[in-house]
Amino acid sequence: MRNLRAFASISLATLLAITAPIHSVSAESVKDVEDEINELEQEKSDLETEKEEAKQKQDESEEKLESNQQEQNEVESEISSIDEDLNQTQSDIADKESEIEETNQEIESLTNEIEELSNRIEELEEDIEELEERIEERDALIKNRLRSIQQNGGEIQYLEVIFGAQNFSEFVSRSTAVNKVMDSDRSILEEQANDKEQLEDDKEEMEASKVTVEENKVAVEENKATLEDQHDELLALQDQLDDQISDKETLLADLEIEYDEMEEVKLSAEEEQQLIDAQAEAKQTALDSAQSKKEEIEQKEAEERARAEAEAEEERKAEEERQAAAEEEERQAEAEAEEERQAKSETQEETEQQESEEQEEDNQSAEEESENEDTSNENEEESEEDIQVASSASGEVKSQESAPSNSSGFIRPTSGPTTSPFDPNRVHPIHGDVRPHNGIDFGQAGEADKVIRSAADGVVAFTGSMSGYGNTVMVTHNINGQEYTTLYAHLDSYTVSSGQTVSQGDQIAVMGNTGGSTGVHLHFEVHPGGYKNPVDPAGYIN
Repeated sequence: MRNLRAFASISLATLLAITAPIHSVSAESVKDVEDEINELEQEKSDLETEKEEAKQKQDESEEKLESNQQEQNEVESEISSIDEDLNQTQSDIADKESEIEETNQEIESLTNEIEELSNRIEELEEDIEELEERIEERDALIKNRLRSIQQNGGEIQYLEVIFGAQNFSEFVSRSTAVNKVMDSDRSILEEQANDKEQLEDDKEEMEASKVTVEENKVAVEENKATLEDQHDELLALQDQLDDQISDKETLLADLEIEYDEMEEVKLSAEEEQQLIDAQAEAKQTALDSAQSKKEEIEQKEAEERARAEAEAEEERKAEEERQAAAEEEERQAEAEAEEERQAKSETQEETEQQESEEQEEDNQSAEEESENEDTSNENEEESEEDIQVASSASGEVKSQESAPSNSSGFIRPTSGPTTSPFDPNRVHPIHGDVRPHNGIDFGQAGEADKVIRSAADGVVAFTGSMSGYGNTVMVTHNINGQEYTTLYAHLDSYTVSSGQTVSQGDQIAVMGNTGGSTGVHLHFEVHPGGYKNPVDPAGYIN
């Protein structure tokens, strides 16, 4: 019975030594994974909230873009209307300039006509002066003729001249001469009358020409002044329309700039939403991975427990068999001793019974010592086995506790040299204004530097093009319970996809010159706690 109790104690100690450490390690590992799962679930819930906020921001941006576009259309319509007015005004200005040109030509023609009329007036004045002189001469001649006729009897004198002829031939000659004299008188009178009439006509013509010239000159000057006033008004209207167009074009340019800015905000919101979707997908992948890891650990624990229990059962059975064999040997020895005592008891008389009893006592003492030695030896063997088992179990625990973990931080994503450090106040090399440089730039000294590697173990959260960044890869990491996101930008190409699991040092991309870049390089960022929390990567990479 003492041996059985000892065996039971040894077996229980052995089983506890084997199972207890395994259970402790496994429980701790499952708890870590469950904590990680809970943390991922919380982060996934936070991402859903961020997604709703990003969606709301995107909707607001689209509304503002629609309003801006409508305002642009209105301004463009106003500009078109002003353009039509300006074109009409320019056409009117051209017409007025043509009218002014025609008026100038008319003025020039009138000026020439006035000059001609002035010359004509001068000619008429000379003609009038000449006519007046002729008329004055004729008046003197006529007065003399009339005075002569009055003195000589008038027509009777002519008759006396005719009838004083001596013959017919002289009669004809005298008649012809009288007719000539009378015709001359009549011609003088007619010419005098005609010259006087012509003189009056020339005077009237001269006066009328002067009036016409003055009237035409005044009318043309007034028309020219009116046209010039209208021309000035049209020029002023053109300047006003030009100012309106300039104002509208400035407003349109401002609206286009505002539209571009809002478009960037919209794109940023869309990219943020895509990024959140990618991060959610990565979180789900990590969650699935953690769940699978938990199941693997639980399965491994079950297998370890089953194995330990099986080993303990086998040890217990072996110990029972050893104990049964020892008891059987002890019973056989006791039986043989009993037979020997009975034989001696029969052959010896009562006189030897005392010696036999003493001998029995000696034999019993020897047997007890022998049993104690056997038990001591068995206990020492079992203790050594216990120590070996415990030592083996302890060795397993130590091995599991010292399993390597990814606690070395980040590695350089490329072998290229650093060309631009983290700088919140850097002057942008393209835009020329101060914009934060939220990462480190690595250049290319050789072809091997173009290989871009994951800075740590993780899950690819995003692959695609981002405004300003060009081709971009983002990877989420969980290092020592802390979440990080690394960003790799301006890539020529990438060799991974969203949701893919990568290990530290795996190639994920090729260095390039896409997006807002001035040359082939890698822009690398580190964001503790997730994207939108940039810090200086120099303090993280080894």
